Parts: sequence; structure tokens; C-alpha cells
Amino acid sequence: MTKEKFKSLMQEAGIKSKKELAELMGLHYGTINNWGNTQGYPTYLNNYFHFIIKAKKYDEALKKGFDESEKPQECPSNVEALSLENARLREECEKYEALKRALKEALR
Repeated sequence: MTKEKFKSLMQEAGIKSKKELAELMGLHYGTINNWGNTQGYPTYLNNYFHFIIKAKKYDEALKKGFDESEKPQECPSNVEALSLENARLREECEKYEALKRALKEALR
């Protein structure tokens, strides 16, 4: 990994400083600061950044999906429709269970 790639991934991940990265990773600041200077970058670092970036995108997608200002009626109506469908399926299941019991009795 190059110094430019490191800075680019830090920025994309929303990490503002090496100190913040050190705290996030649970490492000493000096360790992070040596990367790209006296030491090479660890091989796992690329994956680490990509996981952070992916989690950030996931969080943003969740926030968008639950933003009530965008679609205020869609979520409650879906819940209501699912509740009605659930009740209908429960009744249907109870009917099949009753038929199953009746068939077992008839076959005895």
C-alpha cells in the first residue's frame, strides 16, 4: 500500500486522523505513525478499511430506509398489510391442523 492509497482509504472511511485510526484499532499512535515511514503498511490494513467503508455505507442505507420524511406512509401500511396476512395465514394453519387431527382420528 502506498501513502497516497492509505490517505485515500482513510478519507473514504471517514477517519480524520491517524490518532482517530489508532483509537479505532486499539493500537498505539506511534505504530500507526510509523506506517509508511519506518515500517511498511500491514497487509490486513486494506481489508480493515474496506470493512469500515462497507459498514459506513450500510449505516447510511439504513438511515435512508428509515427516514420518515421520505416515505411516511409506506412503512406503517406495510406493517399493517403484513399483520393482516399473518393473521390470515394463522387462521389457515389452524384449519389445516384441525383437518390433520380429524384425519388422524378417522384413520385410527
